[in-house]
Amino acid sequence: MKIVRLFRRFGIAAALLLVLLASACVPLPTDTNWGHMTLAGDPQQILFAFHDRIVLINPQDGSVAQLRDADGNLRYDDQNSPRLWSVQVTGNAQTRFYSNPLFTEDTMYAVSYDTGLFEVDFSNARVENTTGISVGGHVVTDPISDGQRLFLGLSDGDLIALDMTDLASRVWTLDTERGVWSEPLLADGVLYVGSMDHNLYAVNAETGEELWRVDLGGAIADTPVLYDGNLYIGSFARKIFRISLDGQITAEYSTTEWVWGTPAIVDDTLYVGDAGGWVYALGLSADGFTPVWSRQVAGRVIRATPVVTEASVIVASRDHKVYWLERATGAEVRQQNTDAEILSDMLVITPEDNAELRESLLIVSTMANDKLLFAFSLDSGDLRWRYAR
Repeated sequence: MKIVRLFRRFGIAAALLLVLLASACVPLPTDTNWGHMTLAGDPQQILFAFHDRIVLINPQDGSVAQLRDADGNLRYDDQNSPRLWSVQVTGNAQTRFYSNPLFTEDTMYAVSYDTGLFEVDFSNARVENTTGISVGGHVVTDPISDGQRLFLGLSDGDLIALDMTDLASRVWTLDTERGVWSEPLLADGVLYVGSMDHNLYAVNAETGEELWRVDLGGAIADTPVLYDGNLYIGSFARKIFRISLDGQITAEYSTTEWVWGTPAIVDDTLYVGDAGGWVYALGLSADGFTPVWSRQVAGRVIRATPVVTEASVIVASRDHKVYWLERATGAEVRQQNTDAEILSDMLVITPEDNAELRESLLIVSTMANDKLLFAFSLDSGDLRWRYAR
């Protein structure tokens, strides 16, 4: 009966995901597109990983960026056509990207769901190891590195550290009961990582020694935020927690539904959405959380981390919409309809990142092939361009 209510409330895909997570049956549907975005290059452009490929997008117009040499000259293929920055990996039906690549100097590391770790020559848009390196499990979260080790959360069990010199040797493994669905946070030699087994772990990044764990009463699918000497994180227990760096829960705040996404913290105020479409603004102090405002903005899950500007809090939902809210009150200022579900975190690119831009843009990724990316003016919310597969 409970599952039926979940299906009605959140939709088939979200309810199925919740049931899979709760039962530790973690494989993702392979026909789902869940793109991830980051900034790359000089000037900065939008690196977009989705399905079985990674493309570099020109933020001015949403076209695939042209490949250039070190002097800025266009590079051409055998048919004398300009080469585009696009790579595609081969494999089985599960060769899909659910995470952002990792950069070290001119090498990019991309991890696909089906255990493949790929090295990409960024300057030449070339995959160096076309078959990928097995990491021994499924990956749905971003890799991170401390320069010597590459850290990966496996959705079916462990947090692992790979030797960066060969990417094949495991330095250590931290066993979790139900896997890792969120990127670890690395701070001062310590990894903080949430697991679907309800625990937030603190781990020595060099040795893999577990320093402490704390049970947050529900699955953890988001990355903690380190702010003013404390960790802030939500869980499927329908709560936001403040946790000290020695692993003590020092404050908590109850939300209407479970929290899937990472909070944003700006000027001592935490902003986060929940699975019921609610958005919360919580003041942070020594005493804990003080509600500033909260309201149900969307009709479905808000997973993406809110984008906070001087005037607005921007959230995106599985109800196909992006909402601009007044930062002081939470009142809706405007909305844009993408006609497709949104789960991925949004991206902001500014003229400081790319001097050819005349305004800051909000980039939104949806789960529909015919409308993969939208670029909106960060301030006005007007549509600037759209990218489709």
